[in-house]
Amino acid sequence: MWASKPGKPDATATRFAQLYAQALDRLADPRSPLRVGALHTLEALSQDYPSGRAAIADVLCAYLRMSGDGDRSVRATAQLILAAHLRPGGHGFWPGVSVDLRGATLTDLDLSGCRVDGDLNLDGACVVGAARLRGLTVVGATSLHRTEFRDHVWLERSTFRGPVRLDRAVFHGDAWVGEVFFGGPATFVRAEFSGHAWFAGCAFQAPADFSEAVFRRSVGFRGATMGAVTLNGTTFLGPARVSRRADVWNLSAPGWAVVVDPDNEAVGHLLWVGDGYQEQRLDRSPEEQVTPV
Repeated sequence: MWASKPGKPDATATRFAQLYAQALDRLADPRSPLRVGALHTLEALSQDYPSGRAAIADVLCAYLRMSGDGDRSVRATAQLILAAHLRPGGHGFWPGVSVDLRGATLTDLDLSGCRVDGDLNLDGACVVGAARLRGLTVVGATSLHRTEFRDHVWLERSTFRGPVRLDRAVFHGDAWVGEVFFGGPATFVRAEFSGHAWFAGCAFQAPADFSEAVFRRSVGFRGATMGAVTLNGTTFLGPARVSRRADVWNLSAPGWAVVVDPDNEAVGHLLWVGDGYQEQRLDRSPEEQVTPV
């Protein structure tokens, strides 16, 4: 972590190691106030010893992954400290760290305005209460495989520069994903959306795969910029709204056509018509009901 002369221990590194070990000991104490104090000690150490920030972030994540601590106040403190130092505009931003919260139980998760320079992993996590992720930036890979969101999720205007995996993710509430930038491949294979899902204005710069995903209420793709999209076995139990400019729909996939909105010919919703559907011209009369995509 710190460079030192051969055979001569670095005093700064030694002091950090001592304080770090003491904080970890208190973090294992059965008394909640001491655990909260240990978390704040680790936060203070991150300010005094910047080279130890990645290790401290890992400790906070490991603590949140533990299922044995049922004290919500201690876990809430850990979440708040981690998020506070992932906001670039805040005091003591932690650059270059990854966030590993696999299997964690998180309450009222708020990563709005945060930036994760490494990877973000929430595989198998359970988010209780609302998840506020507006304006989140992840430079590395993002994985939410089998993540369960028990309430609404707000993800608007976030940026994911690497690949995003939401396979088998479960959204019990509404999922607001508008104006999100997906720089790498995005997969939503077998994801379940029980509430409304909103992808309006999103920019998909790489292929997106919604195979076997289930949307139980409405989903909106209006204004989204989309390249190759896979909708194999996708189920829309409510309207799946898309939009077009001129004669080009913003979302197209084999076997899917569009039912045009009678009040606005630039808007329609997706309809499964089968793999053998033959494309037709789009220059029909206003009374047309179905157009290919």
